[in-house]
Amino acid sequence: MKPIEIIVCDDHPLIAEGLNSFINQKDDLSIIATAHSAQELRELLKTTSADILLLDISLPDGSGLDLCAEIKKEYPDIKILGLSNFNERSIILRMLHSGASGYLLKSASTNDIEKAIRNIVDGNLHFGKEAQKILASITKQELTEIPPVTKREKEVLKYLSTGLTTAQIAEKMFISAVTVDSHRKSLMQKFEVNKTVNLVQKAKEWGMI
Repeated sequence: MKPIEIIVCDDHPLIAEGLNSFINQKDDLSIIATAHSAQELRELLKTTSADILLLDISLPDGSGLDLCAEIKKEYPDIKILGLSNFNERSIILRMLHSGASGYLLKSASTNDIEKAIRNIVDGNLHFGKEAQKILASITKQELTEIPPVTKREKEVLKYLSTGLTTAQIAEKMFISAVTVDSHRKSLMQKFEVNKTVNLVQKAKEWGMI
């Protein structure tokens, strides 16, 4: 029987080595490659396929959250288990929306990691106990798909979150106040809110700012 093939992407050598040491002791699990950065992983995936990707969400050259969505779009068959030191609501939501099949804290036991891998390969979602508590409190509305946001709209969101006025944002972005207002109205429509404060709050909950 073909072993479950795994790629590890983590910039901490000790964690990568620890995962290698533990997983490769299992006859039906095999780590076939390791990457230490987002760019290294992108290059690796061009020539290497696997069943599972163990993905650190905090990489030196990019966010594992954005990378997760990128990989699932490019390689939909690979299942992703997010590994993190953080157990924040916004991060877990982002991983869900980005197509991850699971989420574990790096403090999870080796048994938990093995269980997660096997669960995910069987087509299930797997979240650690801490993440499960957070997921239990997430509303149906929060689980709706995050709307696509343009680069300009994301920039406007960032400035709105700092409390800048339309005129101040226009000055910083070198665009007209009318254009800023147009971006803000588009964002409010996409996020289904009617106040800027609610727009900013929802963007924060989704980990967008």
